[in-house]
Amino acid sequence: MKISKWLSKVFLYVYKNKYIYNESLLIIKFVLKKKYHWIMLNKNYFLNEKELEMLNFFFINRLKGFPLSYLFNKCYFFSIKYKIYYDIFIPRFDTEIMVKYAMNLLSKNNYYEVLDLGTGCGVIALSIANKFSNIKVFGVDINISALKLSIYNALKMNLNNVFFFKSNWFSNINKNFNLIISNPPYINKNITFNCNNNDLKYESYYSLYSKFNGIRDIFYIINNAYNYLYKNGWLILEHSIFNRKYILKKFKKKYINIFSYKSYINNYCFVAGQKK
Repeated sequence: MKISKWLSKVFLYVYKNKYIYNESLLIIKFVLKKKYHWIMLNKNYFLNEKELEMLNFFFINRLKGFPLSYLFNKCYFFSIKYKIYYDIFIPRFDTEIMVKYAMNLLSKNNYYEVLDLGTGCGVIALSIANKFSNIKVFGVDINISALKLSIYNALKMNLNNVFFFKSNWFSNINKNFNLIISNPPYINKNITFNCNNNDLKYESYYSLYSKFNGIRDIFYIINNAYNYLYKNGWLILEHSIFNRKYILKKFKKKYINIFSYKSYINNYCFVAGQKK
């Protein structure tokens, strides 16, 4: 079967879903290990049996909602490729905004120690460590598989100023930091989003959802991070747009210079505050 024929069949399945159709091109790139312009110039290329089998496998699983990052075992953050595995949270591009804000604070202050809570595959900690070789970055997670993966990603980047270890939030933390950053679980499982929710069912439940309408973990971090920050240290969090007013109210009880900022799609879902 030619590439053009396969794409025609794909189009029949996803007639009204250009997003999935465009992803089929990414699947071809991955399977054939070719660039986009090659595919466009070689649509008459005959797929062999193995290539066709792989294309169908990836496409069928993508139709079921299985994220491409899990299918390809890779994700991108600040255009850097990271290894990712099933059941470990897939980093979102919006989180780059939070990390940029943290980097801005780090570049303007004489900070030297950063903590990333719930590090997952390590992209937040690794991005900061990669940008600031003079800063020690610590990433913690309760998931051992996530920690192994973050260590693997760190080794691939040849970073020696980032350290990962197991901790249930602050349970194994015994020192202070200049900046604490986290993208914790914050989704209220009772809320239906106007997005590709089908993807979420394949991701780690505990990385996505939090009790008490999505604010339990965030409130815990806000309450306890204060005790692990140096004076004038910063806490930066990603949160749900639905709980913003409650989170800001909670921040105001303990922190000053509070700043709320928007995602790429213009929603307020990041907050920063400084220890008094």
